[in-house]
Amino acid sequence: MAQRQATPERLAAFSDGVIAIIITIMVLELKVPHEASLQALIVLWPVFLSYALSYLFVGVFWVNHHHLLHHARIAEPMILWANLLVLFFVSLIPFFTEYVAETHLHPFATALYAGIFLLVTAAFMLLQKVVAVQFGADPELKAMDRAASSRNWITLVAYALAIPAAWLHPAVTLFIILCSAVAYFIPDAFSRR
Repeated sequence: MAQRQATPERLAAFSDGVIAIIITIMVLELKVPHEASLQALIVLWPVFLSYALSYLFVGVFWVNHHHLLHHARIAEPMILWANLLVLFFVSLIPFFTEYVAETHLHPFATALYAGIFLLVTAAFMLLQKVVAVQFGADPELKAMDRAASSRNWITLVAYALAIPAAWLHPAVTLFIILCSAVAYFIPDAFSRR
């Protein structure tokens, strides 16, 4: 009996489902104010800010994840486990989004918020390396992997700096998170194949 290989398409479909649930959980955390006034909405600015930033990050992650899995030839066990690790950290984003919003950008909560993005980035780097192993000797794909790796390391350092920056001012941390997400707005070098 022939053994069937897991396909990258099935892995991508599973990941898409998990990401859709994560976005749904985040939007369900948005609570409508009990008062019908502009002031009641203005008080909720940390909630909207953290939601928008988290939504942007998850969206950018999803686009880059899609492009990365497009280059996987087979969904071997190491790719499956690395993908699960990435999705685990991404699934914690709604919790930390709510935490930073509820504490009105308290430095400790904001530092943890930056920390979850650091963990997602580190796990994504691992997934990227596991997929890159399948590239073999293809020089073009190897070059793209090196370029993407450079951007990943820069972003990882930025998130590491964003954590202590929360005590300087939470807005600095949020700015670093925003800039790091924007750096991935165009999918990584893998998309240039």
